[in-house]
Amino acid sequence: MTIVVPGSAQRAVGNRWVGRVATFVWFLLLCLGGFLAWKYATDRATFLGYFTNSDKLALARFGLISVGFLWLCLFIDAWRLGSTFRLSFMRAAAITVINVAIIAGVAGSTAYASQLIKVSRETVKTVFKATETTPPLKGRYNILMIGSDARKDRTGIRPDSMTIASIDATTGRTVLVSLPRNLQNVPFAKDSPMRRVYPYGYNCGPTCLLNAVHTAAQNRKDLYPDSADPGLDATIDAVEGATNLKINYYVMINLNGFKGLVNAVGGVEMDVKTRIAMFGHDDSYKQTYIEPGLQKLDGQKALWYARSRVASDDFTRMGRQKCLMAAMLNQLSPQKVLVNATRIAESGKELLSTNIPAVELGQFADLALKSRGSKIAVVSLVPPVVSTVNPNFPAIHTMIQTAIDKSEAAPTTSGPKKKDPTQRAANTTDDLAASC
Repeated sequence: MTIVVPGSAQRAVGNRWVGRVATFVWFLLLCLGGFLAWKYATDRATFLGYFTNSDKLALARFGLISVGFLWLCLFIDAWRLGSTFRLSFMRAAAITVINVAIIAGVAGSTAYASQLIKVSRETVKTVFKATETTPPLKGRYNILMIGSDARKDRTGIRPDSMTIASIDATTGRTVLVSLPRNLQNVPFAKDSPMRRVYPYGYNCGPTCLLNAVHTAAQNRKDLYPDSADPGLDATIDAVEGATNLKINYYVMINLNGFKGLVNAVGGVEMDVKTRIAMFGHDDSYKQTYIEPGLQKLDGQKALWYARSRVASDDFTRMGRQKCLMAAMLNQLSPQKVLVNATRIAESGKELLSTNIPAVELGQFADLALKSRGSKIAVVSLVPPVVSTVNPNFPAIHTMIQTAIDKSEAAPTTSGPKKKDPTQRAANTTDDLAASC
Protein backbone atom coordinates (compact mmCIF):
# COMPACT_ATOMS: atom_id res chain seq x y z
CA MET A 1 0.00 0.00 0.00
CA THR A 2 2.88 2.38 0.79
CA ILE A 3 4.41 1.75 -2.64
CA VAL A 4 1.19 2.55 -4.51
CA VAL A 5 -0.23 5.33 -2.31
CA PRO A 6 2.05 6.50 0.51
CA GLY A 7 0.00 7.02 3.68
CA SER A 8 -2.74 4.57 2.75
CA ALA A 9 -1.44 1.95 5.21
CA GLN A 10 -1.55 4.46 8.05
CA ARG A 11 -5.07 5.55 7.10
CA ALA A 12 -6.20 1.90 7.18
CA VAL A 13 -4.63 0.58 10.39
CA GLY A 14 -2.36 3.26 11.84
CA ASN A 15 -2.27 6.94 12.67
CA ARG A 16 -4.93 8.36 10.37
CA TRP A 17 -3.68 11.93 10.69
CA VAL A 18 -0.23 10.90 9.41
CA GLY A 19 -1.92 8.90 6.66
CA ARG A 20 -4.05 11.83 5.53
CA VAL A 21 -1.05 14.20 5.38
CA ALA A 22 1.08 11.68 3.48
CA THR A 23 -1.70 10.90 0.99
CA PHE A 24 -2.37 14.61 0.47
CA VAL A 25 1.33 15.29 -0.22
CA TRP A 26 1.42 12.34 -2.63
CA PHE A 27 -1.64 13.72 -4.43
CA LEU A 28 0.04 17.14 -4.74
CA LEU A 29 3.18 15.50 -6.17
CA LEU A 30 1.06 13.64 -8.74
CA CYS A 31 -0.59 16.92 -9.72
CA LEU A 32 2.83 18.54 -10.04
CA GLY A 33 3.98 15.65 -12.22
CA GLY A 34 0.91 16.04 -14.41
CA PHE A 35 1.54 19.77 -14.69
CA LEU A 36 5.17 19.20 -15.72
CA ALA A 37 4.05 16.60 -18.26
CA TRP A 38 1.70 19.20 -19.72
CA LYS A 39 4.51 21.77 -19.76
CA TYR A 40 6.79 19.27 -21.49
CA ALA A 41 4.24 18.79 -24.23
CA THR A 42 3.62 22.51 -24.76
CA ASP A 43 6.88 24.20 -23.71
CA ARG A 44 9.74 21.71 -23.65
CA ALA A 45 12.46 24.39 -23.52
CA THR A 46 11.10 25.79 -20.25
CA PHE A 47 10.81 22.31 -18.77
CA LEU A 48 14.40 21.44 -19.73
CA GLY A 49 15.48 24.78 -18.33
CA TYR A 50 14.43 23.59 -14.86
CA PHE A 51 17.31 21.10 -14.98
CA THR A 52 19.89 23.80 -15.68
CA ASN A 53 18.78 26.43 -13.16
CA SER A 54 21.03 26.23 -10.10
CA ASP A 55 18.38 27.64 -7.74
CA LYS A 56 15.71 25.22 -8.97
CA LEU A 57 18.20 22.36 -8.78
CA ALA A 58 18.99 23.23 -5.16
CA LEU A 59 15.26 23.34 -4.36
CA ALA A 60 14.70 20.06 -6.20
CA ARG A 61 17.51 18.38 -4.25
CA PHE A 62 16.08 19.54 -0.93
CA GLY A 63 12.62 18.38 -1.95
CA LEU A 64 13.92 15.03 -3.19
CA ILE A 65 15.80 14.31 0.03
CA SER A 66 12.81 15.37 2.13
CA VAL A 67 10.33 13.21 0.19
CA GLY A 68 12.73 10.26 0.19
CA PHE A 69 13.27 10.47 3.95
CA LEU A 70 9.55 10.76 4.72
CA TRP A 71 8.76 7.87 2.39
CA LEU A 72 11.35 5.74 4.20
CA CYS A 73 9.66 6.59 7.50
CA LEU A 74 6.32 5.45 6.07
CA PHE A 75 7.83 2.12 4.96
CA ILE A 76 9.32 1.53 8.39
CA ASP A 77 6.01 2.37 10.05
CA ALA A 78 4.14 0.13 7.55
CA TRP A 79 6.47 -2.73 8.51
CA ARG A 80 5.60 -2.09 12.18
CA LEU A 81 1.88 -1.97 11.38
CA GLY A 82 2.18 -5.30 9.57
CA SER A 83 2.75 -6.92 13.03
CA THR A 84 5.42 -9.20 11.65
CA PHE A 85 6.17 -10.58 15.13
CA ARG A 86 2.73 -12.19 15.17
CA LEU A 87 3.43 -14.05 11.94
CA SER A 88 5.18 -17.34 11.45
CA PHE A 89 8.95 -17.15 11.11
CA MET A 90 8.93 -17.70 7.32
CA ARG A 91 6.25 -15.08 6.66
CA ALA A 92 7.87 -12.55 8.97
CA ALA A 93 11.24 -13.16 7.35
CA ALA A 94 9.81 -12.79 3.84
CA ILE A 95 8.04 -9.53 4.68
CA THR A 96 11.12 -8.17 6.43
CA VAL A 97 13.40 -9.02 3.50
CA ILE A 98 10.98 -7.44 1.02
CA ASN A 99 10.64 -4.32 3.15
CA VAL A 100 14.40 -3.98 3.61
CA ALA A 101 14.86 -4.34 -0.16
CA ILE A 102 12.27 -1.64 -0.79
CA ILE A 103 13.88 0.68 1.76
CA ALA A 104 17.32 0.06 0.26
CA GLY A 105 15.96 0.76 -3.22
CA VAL A 106 14.31 4.02 -2.18
CA ALA A 107 17.35 5.14 -0.17
CA GLY A 108 19.78 4.21 -2.94
CA SER A 109 17.84 5.86 -5.75
CA THR A 110 17.31 8.97 -3.62
CA ALA A 111 21.03 9.17 -2.83
CA TYR A 112 21.97 8.71 -6.50
CA ALA A 113 19.49 11.32 -7.70
CA SER A 114 20.66 13.73 -5.00
CA GLN A 115 24.30 13.30 -6.02
CA LEU A 116 23.36 13.74 -9.67
CA ILE A 117 21.57 17.00 -8.93
CA LYS A 118 24.50 18.17 -6.80
CA VAL A 119 27.10 17.52 -9.51
CA SER A 120 24.87 19.01 -12.23
CA ARG A 121 24.30 22.14 -10.17
CA GLU A 122 28.04 22.54 -9.55
CA THR A 123 28.74 22.11 -13.25
CA VAL A 124 26.16 24.71 -14.25
CA LYS A 125 27.56 27.19 -11.72
CA THR A 126 31.17 26.49 -12.74
CA VAL A 127 30.87 26.35 -16.53
CA PHE A 128 27.84 28.48 -17.41
CA LYS A 129 28.64 31.55 -15.34
CA ALA A 130 27.82 34.14 -18.01
CA THR A 131 24.64 36.20 -17.65
CA GLU A 132 24.39 38.17 -20.92
CA THR A 133 22.06 36.67 -23.52
CA THR A 134 21.86 37.41 -27.24
CA PRO A 135 18.77 36.80 -29.38
CA PRO A 136 18.87 34.68 -32.54
CA LEU A 137 20.18 36.63 -35.52
CA LYS A 138 18.10 36.29 -38.69
CA GLY A 139 16.35 33.38 -37.01
CA ARG A 140 19.58 31.49 -36.20
CA TYR A 141 21.98 30.96 -33.33
CA ASN A 142 25.62 30.97 -34.42
CA ILE A 143 27.87 29.25 -31.89
CA LEU A 144 31.63 29.17 -32.41
CA MET A 145 33.23 25.93 -31.22
CA ILE A 146 36.97 26.20 -30.65
CA GLY A 147 39.27 23.28 -29.98
CA SER A 148 41.88 24.61 -27.56
CA ASP A 149 45.34 23.04 -27.59
CA ALA A 150 47.03 25.16 -24.93
CA ARG A 151 50.23 23.55 -23.63
CA LYS A 152 53.29 24.60 -21.63
CA ASP A 153 55.45 24.55 -24.76
CA ARG A 154 53.11 26.85 -26.69
CA THR A 155 52.44 30.57 -26.59
CA GLY A 156 48.72 31.27 -26.47
CA ILE A 157 45.89 28.90 -27.22
CA ARG A 158 46.62 28.14 -30.90
CA PRO A 159 43.16 26.73 -31.72
CA ASP A 160 43.43 23.42 -33.52
CA SER A 161 39.88 23.58 -34.87
CA MET A 162 37.23 26.26 -35.36
CA THR A 163 33.68 25.39 -36.35
CA ILE A 164 30.51 27.48 -36.31
CA ALA A 165 27.30 25.62 -35.54
CA SER A 166 24.62 27.73 -37.23
CA ILE A 167 21.33 26.51 -35.75
CA ASP A 168 17.82 27.37 -36.88
CA ALA A 169 16.17 28.82 -33.77
CA THR A 170 12.84 27.13 -34.59
CA THR A 171 13.63 23.74 -36.13
CA GLY A 172 17.11 23.05 -34.78
CA ARG A 173 18.43 22.30 -38.28
CA THR A 174 22.17 22.82 -38.23
CA VAL A 175 24.84 23.90 -40.67
CA LEU A 176 28.46 23.43 -39.60
CA VAL A 177 30.87 25.98 -41.03
CA SER A 178 34.43 24.80 -40.56
CA LEU A 179 37.43 27.09 -40.82
CA PRO A 180 40.96 25.73 -41.39
CA ARG A 181 43.55 26.90 -38.90
CA ASN A 182 45.90 27.99 -41.72
CA LEU A 183 43.46 30.41 -43.39
CA GLN A 184 45.35 33.59 -44.38
CA ASN A 185 44.43 37.24 -45.00
CA VAL A 186 41.33 36.94 -42.84
CA PRO A 187 39.34 40.20 -42.62
CA PHE A 188 38.08 41.34 -39.26
CA ALA A 189 34.46 42.30 -38.64
CA LYS A 190 33.64 45.92 -39.47
CA ASP A 191 33.19 46.92 -35.82
CA SER A 192 36.31 45.07 -34.65
CA PRO A 193 39.14 47.02 -32.94
CA MET A 194 41.57 44.74 -34.81
CA ARG A 195 40.35 46.24 -38.08
CA ARG A 196 42.12 49.48 -37.12
CA VAL A 197 45.39 47.56 -36.88
CA TYR A 198 44.77 45.34 -39.92
CA PRO A 199 42.43 47.33 -42.20
CA TYR A 200 43.17 44.97 -45.12
CA GLY A 201 42.86 41.78 -43.15
CA TYR A 202 45.35 39.74 -41.16
CA ASN A 203 47.84 39.92 -44.02
CA CYS A 204 51.27 40.09 -42.38
CA GLY A 205 52.72 37.06 -44.15
CA PRO A 206 52.56 33.25 -44.08
CA THR A 207 52.76 33.12 -40.28
CA CYS A 208 49.64 35.25 -39.88
CA LEU A 209 47.17 32.40 -39.92
CA LEU A 210 43.68 32.35 -38.44
CA ASN A 211 44.78 30.28 -35.45
CA ALA A 212 47.53 32.83 -34.68
CA VAL A 213 45.06 35.70 -34.13
CA HIS A 214 44.61 34.75 -30.49
CA THR A 215 48.35 34.98 -29.80
CA ALA A 216 48.64 38.28 -31.67
CA ALA A 217 45.86 39.92 -29.64
CA GLN A 218 46.09 38.22 -26.26
CA ASN A 219 47.87 41.21 -24.65
CA ARG A 220 46.00 43.94 -26.52
CA LYS A 221 44.06 45.40 -23.63
CA ASP A 222 44.37 48.71 -25.44
CA LEU A 223 42.07 47.33 -28.14
CA TYR A 224 39.76 45.34 -25.85
CA PRO A 225 39.84 47.21 -22.51
CA ASP A 226 36.78 45.46 -21.06
CA SER A 227 37.70 41.97 -22.21
CA ALA A 228 38.89 39.12 -20.00
CA ASP A 229 40.45 37.47 -23.07
CA PRO A 230 41.34 39.91 -25.88
CA GLY A 231 42.80 37.09 -27.96
CA LEU A 232 39.52 35.19 -27.93
CA ASP A 233 37.51 38.31 -28.80
CA ALA A 234 39.87 39.04 -31.69
CA THR A 235 39.51 35.45 -32.93
CA ILE A 236 35.72 35.81 -32.87
CA ASP A 237 36.04 39.08 -34.82
CA ALA A 238 38.19 37.29 -37.40
CA VAL A 239 35.73 34.41 -37.73
CA GLU A 240 32.84 36.86 -38.17
CA GLY A 241 34.78 38.69 -40.90
CA ALA A 242 35.66 35.46 -42.68
CA THR A 243 32.13 34.01 -42.65
CA ASN A 244 29.85 37.06 -42.47
CA LEU A 245 28.06 35.34 -39.57
CA LYS A 246 27.52 37.19 -36.31
CA ILE A 247 28.53 34.96 -33.41
CA ASN A 248 26.06 34.64 -30.52
CA TYR A 249 28.20 32.52 -28.21
CA TYR A 250 31.42 30.55 -28.12
CA VAL A 251 32.28 27.17 -26.64
CA MET A 252 35.96 26.46 -26.07
CA ILE A 253 36.68 22.74 -25.84
CA ASN A 254 39.81 21.62 -24.05
CA LEU A 255 41.11 18.77 -26.17
CA ASN A 256 42.52 16.87 -23.20
CA GLY A 257 39.22 17.31 -21.36
CA PHE A 258 37.53 15.80 -24.41
CA LYS A 259 39.10 12.46 -23.50
CA GLY A 260 37.23 12.54 -20.20
CA LEU A 261 33.90 13.12 -21.93
CA VAL A 262 34.36 10.17 -24.30
CA ASN A 263 35.39 7.93 -21.41
CA ALA A 264 32.44 9.17 -19.36
CA VAL A 265 29.96 7.87 -21.94
CA GLY A 266 31.77 4.56 -22.38
CA GLY A 267 33.52 5.40 -25.66
CA VAL A 268 32.30 6.24 -29.14
CA GLU A 269 31.82 3.75 -31.99
CA MET A 270 33.50 4.81 -35.23
CA ASP A 271 34.00 3.27 -38.64
CA VAL A 272 37.72 3.97 -39.03
CA LYS A 273 38.44 4.21 -42.75
CA THR A 274 42.25 4.26 -42.77
CA ARG A 275 45.09 3.55 -40.39
CA ILE A 276 45.58 6.52 -38.07
CA ALA A 277 48.83 7.27 -36.27
CA MET A 278 48.72 7.79 -32.50
CA PHE A 279 51.93 9.81 -32.46
CA GLY A 280 53.34 13.06 -33.79
CA HIS A 281 56.45 13.91 -35.75
CA ASP A 282 58.48 14.32 -32.55
CA ASP A 283 57.59 10.90 -31.12
CA SER A 284 57.36 8.80 -34.27
CA TYR A 285 59.29 6.03 -32.55
CA LYS A 286 56.05 4.95 -30.82
CA GLN A 287 54.55 3.52 -34.03
CA THR A 288 51.13 2.90 -32.47
CA TYR A 289 48.03 3.10 -34.65
CA ILE A 290 44.25 2.99 -34.70
CA GLU A 291 43.55 0.22 -37.17
CA PRO A 292 40.79 0.42 -39.80
CA GLY A 293 37.38 -1.07 -39.12
CA LEU A 294 34.31 -0.60 -36.96
CA GLN A 295 35.42 -0.24 -33.35
CA LYS A 296 34.71 1.58 -30.12
CA LEU A 297 37.26 4.30 -29.36
CA ASP A 298 38.10 5.30 -25.80
CA GLY A 299 38.97 8.89 -24.94
CA GLN A 300 42.65 8.62 -25.87
CA LYS A 301 41.97 6.98 -29.24
CA ALA A 302 39.10 9.38 -30.01
CA LEU A 303 41.42 12.32 -29.38
CA TRP A 304 44.05 10.92 -31.74
CA TYR A 305 41.33 10.14 -34.30
CA ALA A 306 40.37 13.82 -34.22
CA ARG A 307 43.88 15.29 -34.12
CA SER A 308 46.34 13.03 -35.94
CA ARG A 309 48.14 14.59 -38.93
CA VAL A 310 50.94 12.05 -39.48
CA ALA A 311 50.52 10.58 -42.99
CA SER A 312 47.51 12.90 -43.24
CA ASP A 313 46.79 16.64 -43.45
CA ASP A 314 44.71 19.40 -41.89
CA PHE A 315 41.79 18.97 -44.28
CA THR A 316 41.49 15.21 -43.83
CA ARG A 317 41.66 15.76 -40.09
CA MET A 318 38.85 18.33 -40.31
CA GLY A 319 36.68 15.71 -42.02
CA ARG A 320 37.39 13.16 -39.27
CA GLN A 321 36.54 15.72 -36.62
CA LYS A 322 33.12 16.30 -38.14
CA CYS A 323 32.48 12.55 -38.38
CA LEU A 324 33.38 12.22 -34.71
CA MET A 325 30.98 15.04 -33.82
CA ALA A 326 28.20 13.37 -35.81
CA ALA A 327 28.85 10.02 -34.11
CA MET A 328 28.73 11.59 -30.64
CA LEU A 329 25.45 13.36 -31.51
CA ASN A 330 23.83 10.15 -32.76
CA GLN A 331 25.12 7.86 -29.99
CA LEU A 332 24.47 10.07 -26.96
CA SER A 333 20.93 8.88 -26.26
CA PRO A 334 19.01 10.37 -23.31
CA GLN A 335 19.30 6.99 -21.57
CA LYS A 336 23.10 6.92 -21.91
CA VAL A 337 23.36 10.50 -20.69
CA LEU A 338 21.22 9.72 -17.65
CA VAL A 339 23.20 6.60 -16.70
CA ASN A 340 26.53 8.42 -17.06
CA ALA A 341 25.32 11.86 -16.00
CA THR A 342 27.62 12.24 -13.00
CA ARG A 343 30.75 11.39 -15.00
CA ILE A 344 29.62 13.60 -17.89
CA ALA A 345 29.04 16.52 -15.54
CA GLU A 346 32.44 16.05 -13.90
CA SER A 347 34.19 15.91 -17.29
CA GLY A 348 32.26 19.00 -18.40
CA LYS A 349 34.00 21.15 -15.81
CA GLU A 350 37.37 20.25 -17.36
CA LEU A 351 36.10 20.16 -20.93
CA LEU A 352 34.32 23.46 -21.49
CA SER A 353 34.62 27.17 -21.10
CA THR A 354 31.85 29.23 -22.64
CA ASN A 355 29.87 32.45 -22.51
CA ILE A 356 26.55 30.63 -22.95
CA PRO A 357 24.48 31.62 -19.89
CA ALA A 358 22.67 28.96 -17.91
CA VAL A 359 19.30 30.49 -18.78
CA GLU A 360 19.85 29.54 -22.43
CA LEU A 361 20.56 25.85 -21.77
CA GLY A 362 16.92 24.79 -21.83
CA GLN A 363 16.46 26.41 -25.23
CA PHE A 364 19.57 24.75 -26.66
CA ALA A 365 18.69 21.37 -25.16
CA ASP A 366 15.30 21.60 -26.87
CA LEU A 367 16.95 22.49 -30.20
CA ALA A 368 19.37 19.57 -29.78
CA LEU A 369 16.44 17.18 -29.35
CA LYS A 370 14.71 18.67 -32.39
CA SER A 371 17.84 18.23 -34.50
CA ARG A 372 18.23 14.51 -33.71
CA GLY A 373 17.56 12.53 -36.86
CA SER A 374 17.78 15.54 -39.17
CA LYS A 375 20.61 15.98 -41.64
CA ILE A 376 23.57 18.15 -40.71
CA ALA A 377 24.93 20.22 -43.60
CA VAL A 378 28.63 21.10 -43.67
CA VAL A 379 30.56 23.89 -45.35
CA SER A 380 34.34 23.79 -45.02
CA LEU A 381 36.63 26.52 -46.31
CA VAL A 382 39.18 24.09 -47.73
CA PRO A 383 40.86 23.45 -51.09
CA PRO A 384 40.09 23.03 -53.89
CA VAL A 385 36.94 25.10 -53.40
CA VAL A 386 38.69 27.70 -51.22
CA SER A 387 42.31 28.78 -51.38
CA THR A 388 43.65 29.09 -47.84
CA VAL A 389 46.42 31.46 -49.04
CA ASN A 390 44.32 33.90 -51.10
CA PRO A 391 40.70 33.27 -50.10
CA ASN A 392 37.85 34.93 -52.00
CA PHE A 393 35.83 36.03 -48.99
CA PRO A 394 32.78 37.45 -50.87
CA ALA A 395 32.47 34.04 -52.58
CA ILE A 396 32.87 32.33 -49.19
CA HIS A 397 30.03 34.43 -47.75
CA THR A 398 27.79 33.44 -50.66
CA MET A 399 28.71 29.76 -50.28
CA ILE A 400 27.82 29.80 -46.57
CA GLN A 401 24.53 31.64 -47.10
CA THR A 402 23.55 29.21 -49.86
CA ALA A 403 24.11 26.26 -47.52
CA ILE A 404 22.01 27.93 -44.82
CA ASP A 405 19.19 28.70 -47.27
CA LYS A 406 19.22 25.09 -48.46
CA SER A 407 19.13 23.81 -44.88
CA GLU A 408 16.12 25.98 -44.02
CA ALA A 409 14.21 24.72 -47.06
CA ALA A 410 12.12 21.56 -46.95
CA PRO A 411 14.37 18.52 -46.46
CA THR A 412 15.12 16.47 -49.55
CA THR A 413 16.24 12.90 -49.95
CA SER A 414 19.87 12.76 -50.96
CA GLY A 415 21.29 10.05 -53.17
CA PRO A 416 23.79 7.45 -52.02
CA LYS A 417 27.22 8.76 -51.12
CA LYS A 418 30.41 7.42 -52.65
CA LYS A 419 32.77 5.82 -50.16
CA ASP A 420 35.61 8.14 -49.29
CA PRO A 421 38.42 6.53 -47.27
CA THR A 422 39.95 9.94 -46.47
CA GLN A 423 36.62 11.27 -45.11
CA ARG A 424 37.31 14.60 -46.79
CA ALA A 425 33.79 14.41 -48.21
CA ALA A 426 32.58 15.26 -44.70
CA ASN A 427 34.03 18.75 -45.18
CA THR A 428 31.36 19.82 -47.67
CA THR A 429 28.08 17.93 -47.63
CA ASP A 430 24.35 18.34 -47.04
CA ASP A 431 24.25 15.08 -45.05
CA LEU A 432 27.18 14.65 -42.67
CA ALA A 433 26.21 11.21 -41.38
CA ALA A 434 25.98 9.77 -44.90
CA SER A 435 29.41 11.19 -45.82
CA CYS A 436 31.07 9.51 -42.86
